[in-house]
Amino acid sequence: MNFLKTVFIAIALAASAVALADEASIKEAEKLLQTMGTEAALEQSMSQMIDVQLQQNPALAPYKGVMMEFFNKYTSYNSLKLEMAQTYAEAFTLTELQEINAFYASEVGQKVVQVMPQLMAAGAQMGVTRVQENIGELQEMIKAESERIQMLQQQ
Repeated sequence: MNFLKTVFIAIALAASAVALADEASIKEAEKLLQTMGTEAALEQSMSQMIDVQLQQNPALAPYKGVMMEFFNKYTSYNSLKLEMAQTYAEAFTLTELQEINAFYASEVGQKVVQVMPQLMAAGAQMGVTRVQENIGELQEMIKAESERIQMLQQQ
């Protein structure tokens, strides 16, 4: 019985040490999210996503306010911050998070935060352009695959 108590106490102590480490990592991850400008990036992404939806389906325009309310409720920085911090804390050690924070707090790190959205948008545009330039090839590939599947189904 004493052995079981000792094992239980050891497990409880180990679990509490892990919980403290996780808490420190989560706090460091929250700091990282703030340093990287995650709140502004999420707000911008949400706004752009809604604008794209409205461009694709203008009939939704009267519901923009409702859509904003919904996405603010479920995809805002405040609603996702803890889960995002936990995700970062699981992906990186406390030391790694501290090193990443040091980088993003630097002048170069802040430049990365400022420039990265434009670089990502440029990269996405490159992809869209490349697909548009070669869409005929994709259509031919789909047509050939469709014919192949039809042939298999007929056998």
